[in-house]
Parts: sequence; structure tokens; C-alpha cells
Amino acid sequence: MLACRIAVLPPDSAGPAPQRLHTVVGGALALLTLASFGILVSRTLELNGGVWTTLWRDLRLALTVTHFGHVWWWRVPALAVAWAAWARGPRHRGAGPGWIMLVAIAAIALTRSETGHPADHGDFTLPVWIDWLHILAAATWVGSLFGMTLAVFPRMARQGEHALARTAAMFQRLSTLSGAALAVLLACGIFNSFQQLGRLDALWTTRYGVNLDVKLALVLVMIAIGAHNRYVKLPRLLGYAGLPAKPSLVSHWLRGYAPAAAYRDGAQVLRACAHAVLAESLLGIAVIGATATLIHSMPPADMPPAHAGHAAAMRVHTSMDCPAGVTPPATCVAKPDRGG
Repeated sequence: MLACRIAVLPPDSAGPAPQRLHTVVGGALALLTLASFGILVSRTLELNGGVWTTLWRDLRLALTVTHFGHVWWWRVPALAVAWAAWARGPRHRGAGPGWIMLVAIAAIALTRSETGHPADHGDFTLPVWIDWLHILAAATWVGSLFGMTLAVFPRMARQGEHALARTAAMFQRLSTLSGAALAVLLACGIFNSFQQLGRLDALWTTRYGVNLDVKLALVLVMIAIGAHNRYVKLPRLLGYAGLPAKPSLVSHWLRGYAPAAAYRDGAQVLRACAHAVLAESLLGIAVIGATATLIHSMPPADMPPAHAGHAAAMRVHTSMDCPAGVTPPATCVAKPDRGG
């Protein structure tokens, strides 16, 4: 949503749409704050076997002696900076507070990569940075769609033909932003898939691979909707708004599946664009849900071989490893190595 405010809305924009987007960003920041503490509680419960009676004591241990706790602490100052920048937003016409928030959110995303599957290869390794870029690209793509759906399109639709040119320009910037984010997302996703799967047949022979297949299918549907927006709806919206549209072979080919008669005027094209972005946003929620199942599943590449014996079978896949020599009862599970 910050990407929507910085890269999609005009820099000097004012009025109800930016104010509405600022409110929506605040709601998302509140959810992020709650989720940060929820992750801390859920990880601690995973380590202590789900015992709620000792949760407070185990939380302190998790924060002081585990790798997860040491990384999680960085969320506190990052959240404080993000909230301070958000509070200044309404009084600042420039994009400065938005960029400050973006840096803080990027730091929080890095704590996620540093405590997930990629960190099994070590701290600040290439898989960690690739996963970080993957998270940022996905957030930019889906978050900008939500920003347009919840804040921009409803306001612009009420203004009708009068705001058609401004809306078309913003929709064009949204399409460009989504395309760039998608390119980074696909490149990082392919790298992560090779890292986590280990072999091709894991895509259909393991639970992790099947969940990944579901996620990929949802992403492909989102890509198809986005392609139709970029190469069919956007040129027609620009045409109705009197703005130039670059011709392309893809646009010419896809227009055969959506004749011009399907749209009577610019307002109808605008509504079609808003509905398509809403559909993409809802699919984005489903993709996030599929990603959550992957986060809590062991990747096939990290699974011990069946003949590795009892010791290998007992290895626990979690990023919350304890420092050498520290084994708090029922709280930390020491890992033989980062890949186990």
C-alpha cells in the first residue's frame, strides 16, 4: 500500500483518495503490529509443546536465548519508526514519511526471512536475501492492488468521467509497478523453489510441493487478469481519456477476446478495471493463505533421508535454535545444523 502511495498516486495529490489510503495504511500497520506479537507467541508455543501455563516465562527465554528471539527484537524499533512516520503523514505533503515507513517495513520483512526456511542456510546468506526480495515484491504487487481497491477506485468512480484522465494515468502506473514487481517475484520464486524442493518430482510427490502447486495456480490466474488489464482494459481506458496508448502485438491479439463493443464508455471501462483489481486482490489473499501453509511445512530439500536413522528422524526443522550450551527446559530445541 505504501508502494501505491509512492509510485501510483501523483506526488502532489491531495483530497479524499490519499487520505483514505493513509487510513488504510494505518490499519495495515496495526495488523502488522499484532501479527508481530502473534508470531512471537506462536513460535514460543511451538517450542514449549503448546503449554500456555508457562508461556510468560518461555516468552522471556525465547527472546533472550534463541536465534528467533534475537532477530525478532529488531521488529520493535522498526515498528516504532513506521508508526512515527505514519503519524506524520497527514501533515506532510511529500513522500518523505512514506519512504521512511517503507524502509522500516523492509527491515521487518528481513526479520521474517532471517527466521524462516531460508535462514537454515545461515544468516544473511543468498537464500535469505532472495527470500527478502520475494516478500517485498509480493507485498508491492498485492499491496498496491489493495490500495487501489480500498482507497483509490471507490473515490474516482464517484467522480465519473471528470476523473477519467487522472484515473487512467494512475492505472497505467499501477500496471507498470505490478509488472516490475511480478518480474522480481517470479525470479525469486524460481530460486526459492529450487532451494526448497531439491528435486522436480517433489512438486507432486510431497505435501509441500502440492501446496506450492496450489499457490502457483493462484498466481497464474492473477497474472492472466493482470495481463488482460494491461493489454486490453488499460489501452481502452487511455483512449476514452484522450491519452496516448502504446500499441503492442499482445494488446492487438488479446483485444480479439474482448471486442470494443463490450465497453460503451470510459466509466464502464473504469468499473471493469476496478472489478478486475478487486478480483486480483482477493486472489492475493488466497496466495497469502497458501504461503502460510508453506511456511509451516518442512521443505523436501530439508527432509532427512529415510535411512538416516533415529537421530536424523528426530531433527526438528525450526529457525528458533539455541546458542551452543544453552538448553532451557521445554523451550528451545537445539538443532544439529541450520539445515536440520
